[in-house]
Amino acid sequence: MFTQSARVADPQAGTRPAPELARHARVERERAGLPALPGPVPDGAELGQERREALAVLADILERDGSEASALEEQALALANADHLAVLNAMWQGEIAGLEVGRFRAMVLDELPAEYAADGLASPQATWLWRTLRAAEAAGLEAAAVVREAVGSRSLSGARDVAAVLDSRLRTVVDPLVPRPARPWSERVPVVSDPERQRFLTELAAAMDARKERIGEHLAEYPPGWAVRVLGPVPGDPLDRLEWQRRAAEVGAYRELYGYEHPEEPIGPEPTGDSPEKRAAWHAAFAVPGPAEGVDLRGLPDGSLLHMRATYETETAWAPRHVGRELARLRISVDDAGLSAIRARAEEQVARERGEVELAERHGGLARSWAAMESFYREQEGELEQTMEVRREWELATEGSRHLAVAADAELRRRHPEVRFEPLRSAEPVLTEEERGQLVLAPGAESYQVPEWVIRLDAERQAVRERLDERKAVLVPAVELDYGYEGEAWPAWVQRDRDAILQPPRPEMRPAPAIAERAVERGAEYEAEL
Repeated sequence: MFTQSARVADPQAGTRPAPELARHARVERERAGLPALPGPVPDGAELGQERREALAVLADILERDGSEASALEEQALALANADHLAVLNAMWQGEIAGLEVGRFRAMVLDELPAEYAADGLASPQATWLWRTLRAAEAAGLEAAAVVREAVGSRSLSGARDVAAVLDSRLRTVVDPLVPRPARPWSERVPVVSDPERQRFLTELAAAMDARKERIGEHLAEYPPGWAVRVLGPVPGDPLDRLEWQRRAAEVGAYRELYGYEHPEEPIGPEPTGDSPEKRAAWHAAFAVPGPAEGVDLRGLPDGSLLHMRATYETETAWAPRHVGRELARLRISVDDAGLSAIRARAEEQVARERGEVELAERHGGLARSWAAMESFYREQEGELEQTMEVRREWELATEGSRHLAVAADAELRRRHPEVRFEPLRSAEPVLTEEERGQLVLAPGAESYQVPEWVIRLDAERQAVRERLDERKAVLVPAVELDYGYEGEAWPAWVQRDRDAILQPPRPEMRPAPAIAERAVERGAEYEAEL
């Protein structure tokens, strides 16, 4: 199983020994019971990449059932996706990208002094300047005003790259801002001189708006688990159903535009490093589902929002460590150590049969060392499994308050675009590289010491469980004390929907009327030609 492409550019020039020679030397040292020599740095390690395990690649392959759809199913799917938002958006961005660059370039050149506008902003850094201006307009600012302020704030004398300087000045103003919900595509059609191109842009924008409406209708007809969890069941009243469709269309459009297909999470984490258009679509979808258990933050005072925002650090401070990555490595190390122990015992037996006592002793020592490593890995695997289980309980118990803190932060940034708020930062305890390295063992010893941080995991789990039990015991008193309590003060977040193993496929969205009509016409034309 190949886990990395062989067509990777080789930065090292010159000839090198054949890889088979290194393999032969490694096998000979194993047979001699000698420790392995330090190996070369794996390909891609300099870039922070990790080579995937072959079993992981095979698992991905086995997830595909290999079934093929019928011709009619393929035709229905093709018609339903003929106006897919991702396809239409690619066409839209391709048409308006050059128009926006030209508009921004003329805007900046009008504000720059003549001596700095001579090169026409031909620097490659101008690409990021245009991107920042798009982010400014997405946040509701007037691009010409922010450019005028950036040019006039300080002198440009000595600037080697005017575009980079302006972009740096604009980012201090634009980066803290939260994008506003985008207007319908039909209201964003630019004006061009070519009538044919103007007509195409108008029809393309109308098709995208119509697709978004059909997404809401389809979700109301076949509501998925994520939609019911964040929006509730589809109302029976026609007016309430239309409102449900409108809200679901915002989330569904974001998922279709950017290929987000998680079955439980509606939109996932905020795309902070992506395009301004994607961030605007995410924030529009984020404001729709009522992420804080239906609480409307728009009417709350700033003091309440600041308090809610501060709870993010408080909630993350008592989180157990996330050791999922280390747990995955331990499970692989258990298998590797077990196989190495079997190989070493076989080599020991063969060496004793040949009368090579010294070689047999070396292999025997290695067999005991590998067995000790396997036992060590299995013991730590159990500890890390318990920690991850407690971690999942913590995530479920604090998901509502953490989501509420993110919503309060977004509302504050929307209200006060001129204020620079510090980004939300998690206070979760993290593992250092030194602590991670303590779980990487080398053969040669017959016993291994448990790292100190692993020993402390039991106490950390106990503290988190006590905190969780305290929350379960807190009840909200009723308005009338005689009526007792209304319920738990910290109810668990809505449980994730679990689909059945065997279930019918979800119906595809119905094709757009114009596409369906065109498909019938083409079918009739094809039959007439036969």
